[in-house]
Amino acid sequence: MLVLSDKPIIAKGKNQYVYEHPHNPSRLVKVPQPHAFDAEGHKPNTKGIARRFRPATMYKGFLREFRQYLELKSRRQEPDDVLPICEVHGTTPTDIGLGLVYERVADPDGALPPSLGEMIKTERLEPWHLPILNAFFDDLIENHVMISNDNLDNVIFQTYGPRQGRFVWIDSFGCKQAIPLKKWSKQLNARSLNRYRAFFVNQAEAALNVQKTGADAVLKA
Repeated sequence: MLVLSDKPIIAKGKNQYVYEHPHNPSRLVKVPQPHAFDAEGHKPNTKGIARRFRPATMYKGFLREFRQYLELKSRRQEPDDVLPICEVHGTTPTDIGLGLVYERVADPDGALPPSLGEMIKTERLEPWHLPILNAFFDDLIENHVMISNDNLDNVIFQTYGPRQGRFVWIDSFGCKQAIPLKKWSKQLNARSLNRYRAFFVNQAEAALNVQKTGADAVLKA
């Protein structure tokens, strides 16, 4: 059993805490936040018929992400193949609950890469990132990856070298629909992904325009 209770939380999701794996520097461990679920493992606002027939258990997200990774990996098994989502390596018991073990995507210096949201806030986003962002969504569409929100912090940018790198979806992927229409239809999923693409690219372009306007104002001054 992994002991995480005395380890620092390095990231927080909506319902999870993220820890460094204590024995494997290439892995992270995601554990449900204890206050986000009730004693039966449900989200507190899940009631009535929904609670009985569509239980929102604390590990439902784990299962969804692992299933998406497994389906993708079954089609892309080359050893050096790079996936558009982080690799998921299964579950492990910890002293604060069952954890999901997944890939620690890192930059060449070993640091955790910034999310797209962080890049925008800290003005680290540059125009050359945009073609890579579009290629990333092309990869998601080609590989029938399903995502369920437009959180800019769910996407990180791993640097390879000068003006080189890749975007990676690290959280909240997989089919979330009770009736899995996007899973059944690649075309329907592509439409959904293109809507997300439009939002992400628009956010990135708007941030770059703000940066350019600010830089032009400094030059004129």
